[in-house]
Amino acid sequence: MEASITCYSRGTFLPNASSQSSTALASPPSNVRSFTPRSLKSNSFFGESLRTVSKSSLKVSRTKNSSLVTKCEIGDSLEEFLTKATTDKGLIRVMTCMGEAIRTIAFKVRTASCGGTACINTFGDEQLAVDMLADKLLFEALTYSHFCKYACSEEVPELQDMGGPVEGGFSVAFDPLDGSSIVDTNFTVGTIFGVWPGDKLTGVTGRDQVAAAMGIYGPRTTYVIALKDIPGTHEFLLLDEGKWQHVKDTTEIGEGKMFSPGNLRATFDNPAYAKVPLRSCIYSVIY
Repeated sequence: MEASITCYSRGTFLPNASSQSSTALASPPSNVRSFTPRSLKSNSFFGESLRTVSKSSLKVSRTKNSSLVTKCEIGDSLEEFLTKATTDKGLIRVMTCMGEAIRTIAFKVRTASCGGTACINTFGDEQLAVDMLADKLLFEALTYSHFCKYACSEEVPELQDMGGPVEGGFSVAFDPLDGSSIVDTNFTVGTIFGVWPGDKLTGVTGRDQVAAAMGIYGPRTTYVIALKDIPGTHEFLLLDEGKWQHVKDTTEIGEGKMFSPGNLRATFDNPAYAKVPLRSCIYSVIY
C-alpha cells in the first residue's frame, strides 16, 4: 500500500492533512491521572533498550531551524535516521520507544486473543482484548521514554501523566489498534499517533504537531513517520532480526487505485461512495 500519512483517527491529526482543530482529544487537566505500568515482566518484548536508560542520563537538545549536516538515506536504521533528522534527543527517544511498542504489537496481533472484554469505550466501540494489550504497551513505552508528559488514547481518553517534563517534553494521543474489529479476518490494521510539544492535547491542531506516525500490521510490518521540519513521510520496514530499516520516502500522493473493504462504512456518510459500482468494488478487493 502507498503508506503516506494524510489521514487522521479519532481527532489525532497528522501533518499537512488538515488545518481543522481537534475538539476532544482528552479531558481537561483536572482529570489528569498518573499512569503506573502494571506487572511489567523482566522478559518484556520491549527489551533492555527501554529499561536501562536512566532518566537523569537523558538531556534535551533542542535547536530551532538547525541545518542538517548529514542527509537521511534509504537503508538507515530508525536510530540513524532520527539522529540525522533532528537534534531533539527527547523527540528521538519518544519516536524510538513508540517504534519498540509497535514492534511488540506486531507480534501480539498475530497471537493475542481477539475476544471481546464486555467493555465499551467512550466512542461506543467494544474493547477487544487485543485493543487493551496494544493500549497498555504504548502507555508503557511512553512512560519509559522519560520525555512524554501526558498521553491519552481511544481506549483511555482521559489525560494520563507519564512523568515526563513539561519543558522539553511532549504529549501524545493515539489509537492503539485502528481496525481491531477486523483482525480475525486477517486484514491490515494499525497504530496511529500524534506528538505535540509541551503538555497540551486540547486546543491544538495537526499543524502544531512535531511528529506523527502509524504502525501498519499487514503482510509486512512498517512504521511510517513524519517530522515537522522534514519533507514527506518516511517508511521503515521491520526486519527479521527486529530492527527497523528505512525503505521508502513519500513526498506526494498519486491517484488512488485501491478500495478498502473498510471503506464501505463511508457509504453511510458520503453519498458518492454509494455510487461506486459494486462490481468495481469487488474487483478492487480481489485484485
